[in-house]
Amino acid sequence: MRGRSLHLLSLISLSATLWGCKAVGPDYQPPVTPVPDSWARAIQGERSSAQTGAQRWWRQFKDPDLNRLIAMAKDNNPDLKRAQARIHQAWHQCRIIEASLFTHNDLYARNSNGLGSFNTSGVKWDFRSSINDLAQVDMGWEMDIFGGIRRQTESVNADYEASIEGWRDFHVLITAQVALDYIALRTFDARLRSAREGLTMYQEIAGMAKVRHQEGVGAEVDVLEASARLKTQEALVPALENERGFILSNLSVLIGTYPQQAAAALKPEAPIPVPPTHLATGVPADLLRSRPDIRRAERKLQAQSARIGIATAELYPRLSLSGAITYEHNVIQKSIVTLFRRDLGLGPTLRWRLLHHCADQARVKEMEAGMEIELAAYEEVVLRAVAEVEESMGACHFEGLRFERLTAATSDYRKTAELLTDSYRAGLVDLRRLLNARQDALNTADEAAATRGRLAAHTVKLFKALGGGPLPTPKGMEAQMPEAGSPPPPTRPPLSKSSTQIRRSLSRGAQAIP
Repeated sequence: MRGRSLHLLSLISLSATLWGCKAVGPDYQPPVTPVPDSWARAIQGERSSAQTGAQRWWRQFKDPDLNRLIAMAKDNNPDLKRAQARIHQAWHQCRIIEASLFTHNDLYARNSNGLGSFNTSGVKWDFRSSINDLAQVDMGWEMDIFGGIRRQTESVNADYEASIEGWRDFHVLITAQVALDYIALRTFDARLRSAREGLTMYQEIAGMAKVRHQEGVGAEVDVLEASARLKTQEALVPALENERGFILSNLSVLIGTYPQQAAAALKPEAPIPVPPTHLATGVPADLLRSRPDIRRAERKLQAQSARIGIATAELYPRLSLSGAITYEHNVIQKSIVTLFRRDLGLGPTLRWRLLHHCADQARVKEMEAGMEIELAAYEEVVLRAVAEVEESMGACHFEGLRFERLTAATSDYRKTAELLTDSYRAGLVDLRRLLNARQDALNTADEAAATRGRLAAHTVKLFKALGGGPLPTPKGMEAQMPEAGSPPPPTRPPLSKSSTQIRRSLSRGAQAIP
């Protein structure tokens, strides 16, 4: 008995030692992707900052309607709700896999009573002619010697963190899209005001042409031309109103309500939001911490790296420890035969996929190819992030210059049109010159309003490209997930490997496969 106990203790000690072995497969280290030291273009009013973007950047536009719409989108947007549910789903998947690291226990109990017997002559009923009682408690533990379960845990945890970053990315996209749609809505409002102002002008000109014709000092062709310009301007208004309706419908979906309710939440008359004059753009390296899509791509990279370890572990044997406590009582033919069994069992189980070696090696190669795909996707996200910031900075710069010139041109055209109106009343200029001057003033004012809207929109896109500022942690996950952009946990290796080094380590890992 003592020898068996020593043998059992030795087995448990050996199992614990083997369970502490290093997991097979490559140990993940996030890649260090080279990025430029500075931006190619510096925008006016730029101030470098270690923190790119701004917390609640939309408040810098100082527009209460915009603040209210974004708050509604955070509470009601269907995509954000769906992303939040995916986070909870991924969290529980992590708990399922982590439970595999511990023992599992199963209870099985049965009570069976005989009802009699039968033969060719029929059924002979005899209640409790036999009795069978069984109670069994099973315990099992896979010792995870080569780290297959640990790699599964690493993979699902990385997927969970990727779902967090996916939610944050949705947060950035949706808040930016709400701002873009709101700016587009206010831009159409400004263009509609300009178009209605043009209606008043053309009505005045048409009235003057009609009076001059009645007095015999003007030609009928002037009346017709002025009337045609007026009708053309009238046709512009419903077209702008129709496009504004489309924008309002899209905006209502984003904030999770209906167009009538969205319209009721807006002031009837409001200017185009004015973008802030100072923007903290930081340096390109800040994007690796501030953009959730980059962090999400990096988390997916670790998840795929762990899957290589999961596939590699299938090349090795799997050892588990199982035990059972069994109690069984059988009575046959009313105590003619009585059987009792009380067992305590404990022992190892070995499983090795010997005849699946080729397929398992191919699966490792498949996972390594997937790692290359995720690595290329990560590098692409970084490249696109830098390009988006550069593009938005350039657009803000050029649209700002364009808006300044158009504002000055609009003022000059309006003064010219006023002078020509007085000259036309005095009979010093013909109607065609006055109409052209008025049309030039209207066109320039319309383009200035559109440019002002584009300038505000490009500023929103710049905030979005910079990562949307510090983002919150989803509700209910504050205790499990660090804040966005915070340093990785101490157990995670430091940022020390480039993309090329990761590829080399994968190759060395493949050569070590038996």
